[in-house]
Amino acid sequence: MSSSEGDILLIINEPQTQEFLSAILMGEGYQVQSCNSQSQAFEILKKHPFNLVIADFLSPGINGIDICKHIRGNFNLRHLSIILIMDNKEPMDRIKGIYAGADDYVEKPFEAGEFLARVKASLVRITRDLDANPLTKLPGNISVLKELETRIKSGIFFSVGYLDLNRFKEFNDRYGFEAGDKVICHTAQIIIKNLERFGTATDFLGHIGGDDFIFVTSPERAEEISRGIVDDFDKSILSFYTEEDRTRGYIITKTRTGEISEVPILSVSIAIVTNEMRKISHVGEISQIAAELKKFAKSIGGSVYVKDRRKGP
Repeated sequence: MSSSEGDILLIINEPQTQEFLSAILMGEGYQVQSCNSQSQAFEILKKHPFNLVIADFLSPGINGIDICKHIRGNFNLRHLSIILIMDNKEPMDRIKGIYAGADDYVEKPFEAGEFLARVKASLVRITRDLDANPLTKLPGNISVLKELETRIKSGIFFSVGYLDLNRFKEFNDRYGFEAGDKVICHTAQIIIKNLERFGTATDFLGHIGGDDFIFVTSPERAEEISRGIVDDFDKSILSFYTEEDRTRGYIITKTRTGEISEVPILSVSIAIVTNEMRKISHVGEISQIAAELKKFAKSIGGSVYVKDRRKGP
């Protein structure tokens, strides 16, 4: 098992239990990091990617419910699988844990074989269910499709923001794929920041691929989120350019025919599709409307968001 497939964080207060479980897991080839408080765990989760979190349901300095809510409410972490350790057989505690976002639970005293089986099952589920983008770890196309279908079937009002970068190919050609990947990750963090600032816990963010992202939120929040993304992107994007290109305000590239071309600084376009003014009954309708809006947004130039305000078909 590679470290990327089996990175596990133990959040356990009791030293003996922590050492026992760590030894069992490391003996199976998993990469394990341990801590004894949820505050310490939250700091670790900011810096290191994991696949699975195993935490006490309730112990000094640790509240499993709070841990579940923290992870499920964070766009960077919500894909993690969570197993809670139960000290008692109280059914209501198990129910509370599952409703808070836990995937499974194990009871004390531990039986090593059952414990490892539950760990393996959780890691298999996360691999099977999460079509995560390998660069940003955000949900991919399958999850995006499921989310949009769920929103449509729910019958509630929603807004979908399609986001991509203008002239990203030319930036990649000029600075290389590594620099391009850094810009994509930076863009993902900007979207996350604004969804957390202006959105709600039920919002969704997916990475379709390349420089294309999609977020789903409520209609009354979509424009504020988009405005924040545009502002933050424009304020920070120049840091990815050389001093020469920043001063010039554009990059110089050669076309396939050898002609010199002046390419503007990267900008972001956001197309907001909503069912406020018209009924949407299929994901294909969202894609079609978004394509029209993106074409219009790119014709404006610079970073911009546009929202569909048309009524009817």
